[in-house]
Formats: sequence, C-alpha cells, structure tokens
Amino acid sequence: MRNSLDLPDELLRRVSVAAAKRGTSVRDLIVEAVRRLLAAESGPVPRRMTEAPIKLPPGKFIPARGLSELEETVRPSDFE
Repeated sequence: MRNSLDLPDELLRRVSVAAAKRGTSVRDLIVEAVRRLLAAESGPVPRRMTEAPIKLPPGKFIPARGLSELEETVRPSDFE
C-alpha cells in the first residue's frame, strides 16, 4: 500500500544518512524502525530477577572462581 509521510527536514536528513550508512533505502529503514517499535510495545515486559535461582542453607555459599582457577581445574583433555 502506498502512503506518504510528512517528516521534519532534520529527521528526514538523519534517516537518509542512516539508510546510506546501512546500505538500505529510506523506506526499508523506516519499515524496520516501525516494526521494532511495535514489537517492543507488544512484547512481554522484561522482569528483573528478585530471588536467587538457587537456595542455599544459611551461611553456605558458592565460591566464585576466577578464569585462571577454572583453567587449572578444567583441561581440554577432560573433553576428549
């Protein structure tokens, strides 16, 4: 379907530059932007985790390991 939009000059300039940088047309850039906007509005609202996924007894914890400690623990030969 054919439509026309009345965009402010500065916005149209920015859209044109962005489309050129992406190697696409102004039309395709606007279509993608509108699709993303509508998808974001209709999608589920991200929820923050409020509880730890693992419950440990009081006073117990999972020790944090640095990358060097993990490299010492797990060797590539363990997966052969």
